[in-house]
Amino acid sequence: MVKKLASVFSFVYVVNLVVLLILLAVSPAIQLSVFQIGELMGLNLVASGVETGIVWLIRQPQLRKIAVLKGKIEGIQNAAPPTHVLLRPDDDLYQLAMAINNLQTHQRKLLETQRHQDAEMSLLLTSLPVGVMVIDRYRKVELANRAMGAFLETTIDEQRHPYTQDIKNYELATLISQAIEARATQQATVTLMAVPTPRTVEATVLYAPSPHNDFFAIVLLYDITEIAAIEKMQRDFLTNASHELKTPVTAITGFAETLLAGAKDDPETLTKFLGIIQREGARLTDLITDVLSISRIESQTVAAPKLTKVLLADLVDEQFEVMQQSAAGQSIELVNAVDQHAVILADRDKLIEILKNLISNAIKYNQPNGQVRVSYQQTAAQWTLTVADTGIGISQADQTRVFERFYRVDSSRNKQVVTGTGLGLAIVAELVAAMKGQIHLESQRGVGTSVAVTIPQSHATPDR
Repeated sequence: MVKKLASVFSFVYVVNLVVLLILLAVSPAIQLSVFQIGELMGLNLVASGVETGIVWLIRQPQLRKIAVLKGKIEGIQNAAPPTHVLLRPDDDLYQLAMAINNLQTHQRKLLETQRHQDAEMSLLLTSLPVGVMVIDRYRKVELANRAMGAFLETTIDEQRHPYTQDIKNYELATLISQAIEARATQQATVTLMAVPTPRTVEATVLYAPSPHNDFFAIVLLYDITEIAAIEKMQRDFLTNASHELKTPVTAITGFAETLLAGAKDDPETLTKFLGIIQREGARLTDLITDVLSISRIESQTVAAPKLTKVLLADLVDEQFEVMQQSAAGQSIELVNAVDQHAVILADRDKLIEILKNLISNAIKYNQPNGQVRVSYQQTAAQWTLTVADTGIGISQADQTRVFERFYRVDSSRNKQVVTGTGLGLAIVAELVAAMKGQIHLESQRGVGTSVAVTIPQSHATPDR
């Protein structure tokens, strides 16, 4: 402030001095002594000081307004809280103040819009099941969401850092490097060795160029583990089904041709071959029934339960009778431990299919001279049907998957080759779910397997 006053004073003093010298020069009649000139210089000094004070007082309000406007502009730069500058319309700085106020209002709206967009983007990225990571030209992570951290099984630092700090998978790291080097989007299916089980993801690295020779690499990971598993199960099913269907058809065709070639004339051979054809035909029928059942379930055409009173022991005996020949082939004992007077309220057709598949599996995966036991328990809230065998058992790894469609236990693990499509337990699980029930499996290798189906008691009126 002092420097400004000194500058103003010096300017006024010089101007007054120049005016005085001009007056003396144009008026030769004025003769002044040295003393008088000194007095004039002193008066000039005093006059300059007075003039400077007057000018300063006149300019002081304007200077204060300018200082306020300057502070306002600095506040806009620092996103300070909005406080408008109010001046009278006839003020010289009114238009400037209004322009600054409008600028701050516009900036506030832009910042508010940006905050909303940032919040929406943050919410979207947080809830998005797709893993997202943005990598800049320096190969550093600009942004990553929670899903990406979950896929990579790591906590991603919010500060910029090399992407190799998070991405340890060689396939994925190579895909990112290829996208950056080729300056083109890359896509591949990548297996992430996650815990407890590996995850299959569809990885896409988008190359996004920007001005000034800059770019971003956007990494997107989409979990396709279930899709890959379903595709594998379907491939396995086609392989198994084609083999299982081909075997009985080949047997029926072969024995029929042999009979037509003359073997039919031998009564003993005829009876033997017809028995084989009958068994293979029944096997073929079972395979087709399984395929149709799972197809009906997949198309969601399973009918609603038709509840009737069922004498459970008789139903078990019927299934034992159907499968007696198969059980006798391995000397397997079939035990019906269901109370002879037990009556339940259930969908008879669905219950028959559940029993057929559970007993069939218990026989197939049993050991010679083993046993299949069907038992029953009932409470006020529910009833439980259990099919237990003394078979080869199921490994812990397979127990989590045996109810999946098309899944079959690896024969190299159980050292026993059995026929079937791998649909039996999947059908049981679907039917039990349709009856609002639950299914529980317990198994031990070399000891046996027990499958319990629990159905809640229904209060619906049975069909008569």
